[in-house]
Amino acid sequence: MKSTIKFPKFDAELDTDVCSASNNAELTLTLRLGFTQINPAAGANEGTYHDYGDVNDPTRKIIKWTATEWANWKANFLSSAQSYWNGKFWLVNDSGCFAFTSGMQTYIPNIFCKFKLVGSDSTVGNHHNISVVRLHASENWFGSHSTLYDSMDTKSNEKGTDSAGKKIMQKAHVHEVGHLMGLGHVDIGKAHCPASSDTNLKPCYGVSDADKNSVMGSGMQLRDEHSEPWREAARAFSLAYVLIAPPTFMPMMPLFQLMGKLPQAISAVWPAKRRRHYPRTLAEATAGTLITALKRAA
Repeated sequence: MKSTIKFPKFDAELDTDVCSASNNAELTLTLRLGFTQINPAAGANEGTYHDYGDVNDPTRKIIKWTATEWANWKANFLSSAQSYWNGKFWLVNDSGCFAFTSGMQTYIPNIFCKFKLVGSDSTVGNHHNISVVRLHASENWFGSHSTLYDSMDTKSNEKGTDSAGKKIMQKAHVHEVGHLMGLGHVDIGKAHCPASSDTNLKPCYGVSDADKNSVMGSGMQLRDEHSEPWREAARAFSLAYVLIAPPTFMPMMPLFQLMGKLPQAISAVWPAKRRRHYPRTLAEATAGTLITALKRAA
């Protein structure tokens, strides 16, 4: 069955119809974005715009969007960001929820994490609305953020260097989509980047080489902790399965047995893996066995 929960930052759909002895449930987060052009004033072909959209910051030269450039930029933004975040995590089901039967065997499915980006030129009905400037060819930098982009943000740009002087490259829009899903900078919560401080300061993007290279730092490296938006959704679905299961998930077990799973659903961690982990039998799940190589009939 397919069930949906709407969060402020995204919509989440859990599909258990795809479950089999060798296939997990699928959890798709959908992010709807509204795109708005920022063009030079009074219909001019060239003009300026402030970094970060802040009148107190420097201005950069911008040019007017053409219909073709606008369409191409949006298409590239959506396809490349979706490709980066889609299908990278498997959540190990430690909640005991979503059990299904295949043949004579009962299985506990894990969750395959999928991602979908939907864009439009409307500012209505979106999770986030973003504005975009088209930089003049003479400009090589612009102060953008999660809801203000520039035409270079989909390209790989140098964001810093590591301790050996090697360039750290990043596609800014991939980083910013991480923010739109709820992810913070890599070093938030550490001594040099308290959560109560300005978390956009340089140390928050990473001090060690490993942290600098994180996609939520200055680089493009994915980490297990970047699965948090899917884990958040999985926790919500597992609680819904227990608390309102009969009308929503139609489980094949009595309600009193479901309610007995409530403490487990609440405390479940949903550990993230970046390698496929197959559904487990009840015995395998109880024993904590992880199945990473499997030949089973579908």
